[in-house]
Amino acid sequence: MRYEGLKDILDLAVRLQGAYGGLTLDDIQAEFSISRRTAERRRDAVEAAFGPLECLDQGDGKRHWRLRSDALRRLVSVSAEELVGLEAAAAALDGRAGLGERAAMLRKLATKLQATLRADSQARMESKLEVLVQAEGLAMRPGPSERLDQGLLALLREAITTCRVAEFRYLAQSTRQSSWQRVRPYGLLYGNRTHLVGRKEQVDEPRLWRLANMSEARITDEAFARDPAFDLQRYAERSFGTYQEKPVNVVLRFDAKAARDAAAFRFHPNQSVEKNEDGSLMVRFKAGGIDEMCWHLVTWGESVTVEKPARLRRRLTAMCASLAAHHGLNGGELPCRT
Repeated sequence: MRYEGLKDILDLAVRLQGAYGGLTLDDIQAEFSISRRTAERRRDAVEAAFGPLECLDQGDGKRHWRLRSDALRRLVSVSAEELVGLEAAAAALDGRAGLGERAAMLRKLATKLQATLRADSQARMESKLEVLVQAEGLAMRPGPSERLDQGLLALLREAITTCRVAEFRYLAQSTRQSSWQRVRPYGLLYGNRTHLVGRKEQVDEPRLWRLANMSEARITDEAFARDPAFDLQRYAERSFGTYQEKPVNVVLRFDAKAARDAAAFRFHPNQSVEKNEDGSLMVRFKAGGIDEMCWHLVTWGESVTVEKPARLRRRLTAMCASLAAHHGLNGGELPCRT
């Protein structure tokens, strides 16, 4: 067997130790862009250097290899919240042009930190990490974000991961009246405004609670069972941003001058993009949140045209007219094209 570079062996050892479910030879090939024979040699080199590898059966007919040796671990404490924080940052970078490489670097760092965990704590960490990753979906859109009390986020994360009812005083946006609320917390959605997704007792449909309107929050001793059918990602993708309403089919056309910028921008996780012969760009997606779409589309000025739906065109027109009237301008002076 030819000599494998020390760095290559160490990199694979870290991955084999950080991947709780193990890695297949196909995984090793793909991650390191190497041939199958090289993947086999590198796996064998890790086993020779750091001890026996454990072979796991994941029910897919493939062998999954995992390193259980303590040789790589250090006496450091890594929390699930810290690892999820790295994933949240990576996901935010993924949606911005040119920052995919930095997102990959953050995920690599998270893997290295997982590799430092002791064997007796890794299983417990994996369980909590899975819940947090599923609970903290990102609904990102550009613009400033609210400042939030870190103590509130930590409290809600604990309520989510332990499946306990949370209580808080809530200021209703429409009536400006405050009241005590008891909510079964399911997850968090981040955007210009951060929201808790939760259910009240005797109410089937989840709703959003704005964190900036919460006060005196606490976790109760009352446990609840999460609805296994609820998927935070699907819930978030029903909207443009965080506001929930019936999804509509949206078609936007960006002129040739803005096409490059628009192609590098993610308007919605399920969008499709098509370039026209004249250089313009068509963007299609399905989501609710007409007002939030309008607020964002204004930032593109005359470079974007709303092809569908008519409801979005009408709302954008009315919003531009209202803004013009507010600032003492005529409608033609605001860059809104419908």
